[in-house]
Amino acid sequence: MKDDAVNPIIRKFVRNQNDIDIDRYSSKGGFGELYFGKRNVFDDRVALKFYELDAHGNGHEEAQLLKQINHENVLPIIDARVIDDKIAYYLTPEMSGGDLQNVIDNYIITSYVGITVVQKILTGLNELHKEPNRMVHRDLKTFNILVDLQDGVKTYLADFGTIKKLGSSSSSVTASQFTFLYRTPEAITSNQHLIESDIYQVGIILYQILGGNFPMNSPYQWLKGRHKKKYDSLDFWQKDAYLSNYLNELIIKGRLLDLNSLPKYVDNKLKTIIRTATRQDPNRRYQSCADFIKALFDYQKVVKDWWVDNNIVHGKCLKRGCLYRIVSKGGKLIAETSKNGTIWRKKFEGDIHSLIKQINEHNCAK
Repeated sequence: MKDDAVNPIIRKFVRNQNDIDIDRYSSKGGFGELYFGKRNVFDDRVALKFYELDAHGNGHEEAQLLKQINHENVLPIIDARVIDDKIAYYLTPEMSGGDLQNVIDNYIITSYVGITVVQKILTGLNELHKEPNRMVHRDLKTFNILVDLQDGVKTYLADFGTIKKLGSSSSSVTASQFTFLYRTPEAITSNQHLIESDIYQVGIILYQILGGNFPMNSPYQWLKGRHKKKYDSLDFWQKDAYLSNYLNELIIKGRLLDLNSLPKYVDNKLKTIIRTATRQDPNRRYQSCADFIKALFDYQKVVKDWWVDNNIVHGKCLKRGCLYRIVSKGGKLIAETSKNGTIWRKKFEGDIHSLIKQINEHNCAK
């Protein structure tokens, strides 16, 4: 299972226990080791997350939080066990889609599905934020959202290792130092994390799920022009600090996201929603998950569902099932419509932006 580097106590337990047929290991367990398998009695797929305890037996906070928050968009916990005075684990259902980043990398996500996933993230997050919980996640990212694809697209908040509770008279906690690219301007300038900081991170997730350029695994790709030349001229030991300072500057100035990298069907209204969620000033962002959800709901009411497949832009009217596509014919861009996806008829002609606008406004019932 390629888990040679895992604590020997965990490896021994995994191989000796008889309740679960464990068949897979993942190093993406956040603050712990992650295994997957099938329960022999119930015949269902589960995930086991192992974590370390301190000298006093403390360390169960994440498992306890998951048990405390009972919500359809928060990862449910099945059980938790101590296997050694230094090691414990908790058990959850395995999600068929894995984390959201896996879904983004391997599936075509339509605009409607992407926006709906973000609404579900916000719905679960609202459960953390509301009274009396008053919790902030602090590390929302595509790797910490789990997706089940067996019955539609179900979305779950996961990885609660960074959650903090706001004080009764406080609106902020210390910022998390994890996942650099999702850090907020206020985390960098004042080491603070607010409810609006969680909203900022969900705004980045919305940008990613819609297809925005966000090279997490290749930080060098963020560099352009003179900054790239400067980086290339530095000694090896200077490069990390230069790149970190440059990315900090992008975040603080609100220039991290390149909205022009989004697909053409992401119009200015949707870009405005992303901008509002990720503004530099927390007071100018959506002030609650409910505000963010409403903005997305209102947007979805007036546009078609969009996606790209084989470099062709497709659209769909979700109310009536009418299909659209934008193709190039004779050097011109043409919008075609179809009732069944087989017979296509020309409907509009123009540039990509005007065609998308016309399709969004088109009443296919006429």
